[in-house]
Amino acid sequence: MLDTAVTRHVAPEWDERVFATHSAPHFMQSRTWAHIRDGGPWAVGTVELGTATDLPALVFEREAPGAGRLRHIPRLTGVTAEGVPGLTERVRATRGDAFATKIEIYQLRDPRLEAAFADAGWLPTRASQYRFAVVADLSEGADAALARMKKRARAEIRVGERNGVEIERLDVGGPGTEEMLALVRATEERSGAFFRRDDYLRSVWSGFAADDRGHLYLARYDGRVVAGAFVVRYGRRAWYKDGGSSREFPNLMASRLVQWRIIQDLADEGVLEYDLGHVPPPAAEQSSDRGILTFKIAFAPVIEYQPAYLLPHAGSAEAWRTGEAAFLADYRAKTGDYWY
Repeated sequence: MLDTAVTRHVAPEWDERVFATHSAPHFMQSRTWAHIRDGGPWAVGTVELGTATDLPALVFEREAPGAGRLRHIPRLTGVTAEGVPGLTERVRATRGDAFATKIEIYQLRDPRLEAAFADAGWLPTRASQYRFAVVADLSEGADAALARMKKRARAEIRVGERNGVEIERLDVGGPGTEEMLALVRATEERSGAFFRRDDYLRSVWSGFAADDRGHLYLARYDGRVVAGAFVVRYGRRAWYKDGGSSREFPNLMASRLVQWRIIQDLADEGVLEYDLGHVPPPAAEQSSDRGILTFKIAFAPVIEYQPAYLLPHAGSAEAWRTGEAAFLADYRAKTGDYWY
């Protein structure tokens, strides 16, 4: 059960409060995300984490086998080193029967903030969200973003245009949704990348689309779908949420052209930053995701987000912290799904 200090209902004005108080509002702190996740295995509520300043946050709770109830606060922003002690007090005061609280900060890695969390009793833990990403600056418009791209990206965009690849922006729920799911599964089979189940993806896409915060893009060549992406927008930021491509016609540069059309649309809509999502740590010598890194860094440099932290509330917290990776791997092997 969510603690009585946590509000179960997410008020209609929630997003306005997040936009006013979070430094880089993330869609995982949106009313839309709360509605998408509500009714699933995670109980959803809101909590007030600010002391000197207002800091509303969505909180998610789920029973962790053998440990108890885990609280999770994903992609929080607006946190300062000076505010960590007060935030920690609020987390402890509203913890209910949770054995621990995991928090993931959607801010650039900052040694001062790391030290503040350590001093307040938070421990490093496994992140459930990506730590390294590529974020394109759209604040000066699409042409400026294009000029900042690597020469390779600009050349591949022109190749896609010369090849006659056509990009469509489609409504979720129509035939395009099933075409996009087919691309996702083809990519999963080819690359070994993990994607959530079809019903989960449909729920996420339709939830954001219903709030006019999500759009589907498909690239066609000679009538065939060859690449696609689903993009989430929240306030003046956007994210490359899901994507896929066909193994046919690899030289069309369709995926590059899809992203260029997305960047153009987002810039026209006043979006300031476009997060293209996960990349492996640049220093990693061996990674199955090196192709993703090569593709995305042509748009913008890699950035690193703050590590994840765990605040223990009970004795079972340490066993969970050290054993979480093994539990998640076992859960995925048994269910084919991701626990978070």
